[in-house]
Amino acid sequence: MLIINQVKQSIKSYDQYSGAEANIYNGKEYIPYIFNKEGSPFFEKDSLVNGWVSYGGHLYQPIRMQYDVARNQVVILNYDQNSKIYLRNEIIDSFHFLDHLFIPLKENLKENLDYTGFYDLLFNGNIRVLAIRQKSYKENIRDNELIRVFYGNDQFYIYKGDKYYKVKNKKEVFKIFSNKKKEIAKRLREQNVKFKKDDFEKALLIAATIYNQQSY
Repeated sequence: MLIINQVKQSIKSYDQYSGAEANIYNGKEYIPYIFNKEGSPFFEKDSLVNGWVSYGGHLYQPIRMQYDVARNQVVILNYDQNSKIYLRNEIIDSFHFLDHLFIPLKENLKENLDYTGFYDLLFNGNIRVLAIRQKSYKENIRDNELIRVFYGNDQFYIYKGDKYYKVKNKKEVFKIFSNKKKEIAKRLREQNVKFKKDDFEKALLIAATIYNQQSY
């Protein structure tokens, strides 16, 4: 909650918008998917949920929204309450929904950051853990019909000191948290969590929490 409050406090205006003329409603029409598909192109939920968006220095909340990860579009319910629009990425300061805070970061080779986009801030302390949410699809033919199957390919980063480190496995995480390796390994065993695909994010957050607690 601390980082969320800090973000809100840094925004110029709070809940100051006037109906359909509000800047946030100047986005383009969102085009739904019309082809046959399996899986989801969205982050966690296919439906609109309440959240907030900082857009051009103004905070809009509550606002019905969802994140189309495959298209990298932040989608909101239009003022007419019937249609959807997507926001201009370059104006988005941050957005928050489903207990996730997304912040924009730009590629910075000096800090070892190799991607410009929205980062899901998963952990914020002496170190930070962030994720780039990515969705792709592959095409299958089934019963003479083309089906696009969506799948996730998230990328995880640890920010420590003044550098970002992309981590893909246990070895890379333990290299960054080397002085707390034993404590982290013990906690992971106790909770039966491993640095495998399905549990990688959970294991990474456990490791970050232990490292942060013992780094003060």
